[in-house]
Amino acid sequence: MAAKKPPPKKTQPSNGVEIPLLPEEAWENEGGYQDGLAMQINDEKIDSKKLSDKAISYLAQIQDLQDQLQQENLKVERLEMAIRGFTMALQEEIKGL
Repeated sequence: MAAKKPPPKKTQPSNGVEIPLLPEEAWENEGGYQDGLAMQINDEKIDSKKLSDKAISYLAQIQDLQDQLQQENLKVERLEMAIRGFTMALQEEIKGL
């Protein structure tokens, strides 16, 4: 009888949380990427394929925070629009007195 092989190990992040990332082609250009292949920091080109898991995790966090900031800015714009609308409605109401 042949010995059973252990199942292949699944690599898990150290904190148990997996962060899904978009393909590199879909990453936003924040001025550090050139031709979508290399990143430049302090005038030094860095091959994005050589990034560590931690660096990729940082990029994912930055992208998530940028998305959150964009959503918060949209909320602020909606609140400002509502304030303008209520201000106009108040002005109309006061004119009618």
